[in-house]
Amino acid sequence: MANRNDFRERVDARYEQLSGAHRRIAEYILANANRAAFMTAARVGRAVGVSESTVVRFAAALGYPGYRHLQRALQEGVRAQLTAAERLELTEADEDAPEGVLERVLRTDMDNIRATLQDLQPEAFRRALDIIERATRVFVVGQRSAAAVSYYLSFYLSYLRPHVIPLDDASIMFERLVDLGGSDAVVAVSFPRYSRLTYDVLKLARDRGAARVAITDSVVSPMARIADVSLTAHTPMVSFADSLVAPLSVANALITALALRRRTETQRTLEILERIWEQNSIYLLDE
Repeated sequence: MANRNDFRERVDARYEQLSGAHRRIAEYILANANRAAFMTAARVGRAVGVSESTVVRFAAALGYPGYRHLQRALQEGVRAQLTAAERLELTEADEDAPEGVLERVLRTDMDNIRATLQDLQPEAFRRALDIIERATRVFVVGQRSAAAVSYYLSFYLSYLRPHVIPLDDASIMFERLVDLGGSDAVVAVSFPRYSRLTYDVLKLARDRGAARVAITDSVVSPMARIADVSLTAHTPMVSFADSLVAPLSVANALITALALRRRTETQRTLEILERIWEQNSIYLLDE
């Protein structure tokens, strides 16, 4: 995958052919790489004194399919280093207009879905599905904001197969893994800044010979490097809060695909659950 060195190499190779405006953009980004990695084309243009379209043409001049691809090249290795305060500082104000924030957040989430669909390899998805289906037990771990995705995944996987164990209590996490073995699987969910506890669980799984699936943001993330298979979901933020739309979609795809593979068993389980839910008035019904 492209990275910041790739950007510098492209600039060096094409610098003599760049226009004056494009050179100013290149120099600004190289001098402010951590900040520029999360700036829109319009914001970079304002900082340099050129138009948004000039910034987009600059990305094309370097050989990127679009400005978003240039951004992703810069973001490799940067996001894990940013504090929450630094993330908020990089957020565009839009004069604090709520409708501007709403549009930007939703458009960013749509971009994350598109980028995830483009980059996630079908073979990796199939391998992850096979691991989850065939393991004796499936442990699911995700800490901090990633806990939302891991909870969602483990909640629905428990409908589809037995022995799904959410590792949701950090105080007894390793006690639950005391007999983890080669027939088990661990699904780890983590995004920048990566949770050390999630990484340690995945490392233990590797040492015990358990199968390992990572849902993370990059094939070079710490989780991906020690997983058997990685499902990459894009999570670039427009604020200090992570965007979990694409990771949740990946989790939803795993759930749906497994339900279709185990259609008969799933149908039987859901019919039993429906009777239990009705007997215990779990849901509000029309009066």
